[in-house]
Amino acid sequence: MTTTAPLLDPRVIALAHYAVLESVLTGTGVRITDAGRERYATTSGETAPITARIYDGIPAEDLAVAGRVLRLITGRADAEPAALRGEPDR
Repeated sequence: MTTTAPLLDPRVIALAHYAVLESVLTGTGVRITDAGRERYATTSGETAPITARIYDGIPAEDLAVAGRVLRLITGRADAEPAALRGEPDR
């Protein structure tokens, strides 16, 4: 399916990516510097049209399913270092 306008606003996609990045880094004690934020904003702005084309036409339900699967996989991957050290599940 081809449309003349993206179904998803590229700014929304960029903000979602940034939110995930910041939440992951914050959980590890890593903080994004002002220069890092600026770099991220610049590169996100430049790649937003490409990202919009990539996601264009994918039904919202499919994106939601993909998001749930990726969260599950990420959670399992995050638990692996503790499992390898023999620490109990949290």
